[in-house]
Amino acid sequence: MSIQLQKVILILMRITSFIVISPAFSLKGLPNSMKIGLSTALTLFAYSSVVEFIPVTNLFVFFTYAIKEVLIGLAMGYVTNLVFTACEMAGQLIDFQVGFTMATVYDPITGNSVSNYGKAYYWIAISALFLLDMHHYMINGIIESFRLIPLGTYIFDGLEVEAVVKIFGTVFETALNFAAPMIIVLLVSDAVLGIISRTVPQINVFMLGMPVKALVGFVVFLVSISFVLSRSGEIVGQIPAYFKGFMNMISSINR
Repeated sequence: MSIQLQKVILILMRITSFIVISPAFSLKGLPNSMKIGLSTALTLFAYSSVVEFIPVTNLFVFFTYAIKEVLIGLAMGYVTNLVFTACEMAGQLIDFQVGFTMATVYDPITGNSVSNYGKAYYWIAISALFLLDMHHYMINGIIESFRLIPLGTYIFDGLEVEAVVKIFGTVFETALNFAAPMIIVLLVSDAVLGIISRTVPQINVFMLGMPVKALVGFVVFLVSISFVLSRSGEIVGQIPAYFKGFMNMISSINR
């Protein structure tokens, strides 16, 4: 197998695995032919940036390199996916307080069962991704990864697992801070309903609480829509920092 063919296959492995899991490009509504075409086009662009590569003659070693490239692409796609998970998690926390947790529906675009506010926050984040031109940063990042993590030189270590855990902790904190305003308002509404149940026992607060909380949550969401949009843009705008920081941490293992 020639060195040119080996480089093309390994580059295609990393980029395709990234495209498959990345939230901006892995939507089920996009045709598979478009995903394949995008992976092939990015492979051609990244081919010229891969300068140092030592070809291998052993098929087993080449297969090991291919598995490594797939894992690297999946890891980078997972890191970018965590950013959108923060927005979706914030919506799910709000759904839990409103009482919409059981009202999950199947989303054919993402292929998952999603809640009402979780789905709304997720699509707001997707819109912010393209409005802020973050998808170009993601494409540039996957191509830049071949300079930071050259082909065939990555050594597996536990450091990247620790990095993902730290990023996930940060994502959960971001989601909690994002959902905090609406959660506080809904908790206040719970307290008001509790006071009403104590002062006016004739009112069935259990039956009244569900529609009231749904109405309060919807009104607060409409009032704070500008905050939701700006905060979603801030969270999505952190993608380059997360992406580059994770790649630098992985590339430091090989030095």
